[in-house]
Amino acid sequence: MKENITKKSMYQDNIIAAKYVKEKRKYPSCGGVAGVQDYITKEIERIRYLKICWNCGQAYESYKHNSFACKPKCRYNIIYKLKRSTKPPVRMDLHMKAKNIIQLKERFGYL
Repeated sequence: MKENITKKSMYQDNIIAAKYVKEKRKYPSCGGVAGVQDYITKEIERIRYLKICWNCGQAYESYKHNSFACKPKCRYNIIYKLKRSTKPPVRMDLHMKAKNIIQLKERFGYL
């Protein structure tokens, strides 16, 4: 019997690693001098996820935990296949093996 892949399982199955990243964000202040806009900069921490695309199998980084595709083109292809009840082409069991994951973590700088 054929099992349908849900989006919730797709979100969870392709996360390889996560790390905290410190970034600076600019916010416009309430006023400026002589028409020049002032900005306030704050340092924030965000979580960056290392993932594998369900359509093409490439590794990519995302700030969203619920993404499953590296590009909009891949996302559209996956949605098209899910509507016709066919599985996405990438086999996650092969991509998520330990030897492949270690190389990806080193390449992207994850611990």
